[in-house]
Amino acid sequence: MVHQLSVTAASIAPPATFVELRESCRLGVRRLKGGRLEVAKFVLGHPYDVAFASAREVAERSGVSTTTVMRLVNDLGFESYAAFQQLFRAELLRGRQ
Repeated sequence: MVHQLSVTAASIAPPATFVELRESCRLGVRRLKGGRLEVAKFVLGHPYDVAFASAREVAERSGVSTTTVMRLVNDLGFESYAAFQQLFRAELLRGRQ
């Protein structure tokens, strides 16, 4: 069974801000199950850690595989983990200003 957010990654634009990411996860939480839900909880609860952590580190901290992290990243519409991570780095910079 495939657990995706409301639409496929190819048809959505990724969230542009951390607030948009939080809202996307909130709206998709009923569809997020198992590992993807654990990743979503971790990244929303630890945005500054995600800004500098690799996908493997996020996976380890979430208790899932790196593949599960990448599936959530793709479900959210990001082309790569680096693009996903940039959202968190931008949030960190906003917080410092």
